[in-house]
Amino acid sequence: MKYIKIVAALSIVLAFGACQKQEIKRSIPPTPALLVKAESKKLAPYIPTLGTTASFQSVQIVPQVSGQIIKINFKQGEFVKEGDIIAEIDPRPYKAQVMQAEGALAQSKAQLRIDELEVERNKKLVKDNYVDKQTFDSYVARVEVDKGIVEANQAALDLAKINLEWCSIKAPCDGKMGFYNINSGNVVAAGSSVITTIEYVNKLYVDFVIPSQKLYDIQQYIKKAEGGKIKVLVSYIEDSQKSRKREALVDTVLNKMRYASGTAVLRGVMENSDHLFWPDQPVSVTIHDGVESETVLVPDICVQMGPSKNYVYLARPYKDGVFIMEQVPVEKGQLFDGNMRAVKGIKPGDLVALQVNQLRLQAGPFVYMATADGAIIGADGKPITTPEKMKEFMLNAANVADSLRVEMMQKAAAKAAQAGKLSSEVAAATKAAQAQPAKQ
Repeated sequence: MKYIKIVAALSIVLAFGACQKQEIKRSIPPTPALLVKAESKKLAPYIPTLGTTASFQSVQIVPQVSGQIIKINFKQGEFVKEGDIIAEIDPRPYKAQVMQAEGALAQSKAQLRIDELEVERNKKLVKDNYVDKQTFDSYVARVEVDKGIVEANQAALDLAKINLEWCSIKAPCDGKMGFYNINSGNVVAAGSSVITTIEYVNKLYVDFVIPSQKLYDIQQYIKKAEGGKIKVLVSYIEDSQKSRKREALVDTVLNKMRYASGTAVLRGVMENSDHLFWPDQPVSVTIHDGVESETVLVPDICVQMGPSKNYVYLARPYKDGVFIMEQVPVEKGQLFDGNMRAVKGIKPGDLVALQVNQLRLQAGPFVYMATADGAIIGADGKPITTPEKMKEFMLNAANVADSLRVEMMQKAAAKAAQAGKLSSEVAAATKAAQAQPAKQ
C-alpha cells in the first residue's frame, strides 16, 4: 500500500456541483478490507545484535615426544571421551630409556649403600683416633654426593617414564575430533606437529557486540540479575531458521571497547548437548534490557510510510457492517515475534487494515470487513454464506456508503462556500482600504 489522498476537497466540490441538480443513478458499494485487531502484550525493549559461537574448549593435539606414529585410533569427526588413546608413537626408544634410567638408579643406590656402610665402620675408629678426622669427613661427604646422584637418577627415571607414557597420546577432554593432519607412519616432532584438534561442543561460548552507549545499562542489568547473569536469546541468523533458538547466560564483558566500530563485546555460555549450534557459527542475539510494559502490536505490514510520518488505516465502525477508514499517524516501535510491530497512536482492540484496495478507496473511505478468501463478514461479525444474505448486505452497505458520500460532499461544499465568503469579504475590505484617501 502507498500513501494517497482519499478525497481531495476540490474534486468533492466539483462532484457535488455536478450532481446537486441530478439524482445519483448508480450506487458504489464500500471497499472490502481485511481487518485485524491491535493487540496488547507485556513486553520489554530489546537490543537485536549479531554474534558468533565458539568452542567451550578447543585443543590442538600436539605430541610431547618425537617419534614415528605407529597407530591412529580415532576416526575423523567422531566423538571421544577424556582419556581415550587417540594415537600412539613408537615406544621402543623410550622403553630403552626407562631401562637405562632404572639401571643407573640401581647402581647409584648400591654405591650409596657401600659408602653408608663405610661411614658406619669408621665411626668407632675415628673416636679411638685410628682414623683421622679429615678422612672420616670425606667418607661422610661421599655419602651426600651419592644421595644427590640417586635423586638425579630417580628424576631421570621419572622423566623417562613420562616420555614413555606420552607415546600414548590421550584425549585431554571430551569432544569432537577434527580431520587428520598427520597419518600413521609419519614422524612427528615434539611440541610442533599438530595431529588433529578436539572441539568441546556440548557447551558453547556466544560472543556478541552491543553499542558502546548501551554497555553501562547492560552492566547494571547484569548486577541486578539473579546470580549476576542475564539471559539472552540466541537463534540462527537466517530468517527461515529463527525457530532454532535457545537461551544463553551472560556475565562476561571484554575489558576494552572496539574503537573502530564503537561496540562492546560480551560473552555468554550456552548448553548445546543436542548440538543444535556449532562452533564459529554466526548467530542472532536478542538482549532484553528493560522492564516489561503494556505494548500495542499490529502486523508490521499494516504500518505504512507517509511523506512525513508513519500511519495505519484505522477502520471505525459506522453502521450495519460499514466502517469509515481514516489514516491515523503512529509512532513505529520495535519488531516482536517476527512480524508484530509495536506502535503508539492507537488503542488495543482498534481495527486496522491488513489488506485493502487503495484505488477503490478514492471512491470514498468506506469499507466492509471481509475474510482473506473474500467472504463478506456481516454486522454481527460472522461470515455471510448465502447469496440472498450477500445481496441484501451489499445493497444496504451501498446505500449507507451513498448517504455518507452525500454527507461528505455537503460538508465539503459548505466548507468551500465559507472559504469563498471569507475571500470575498477580505477582497472587499482590501478594496475599501485602497479607496480611502491617504491621511496627511
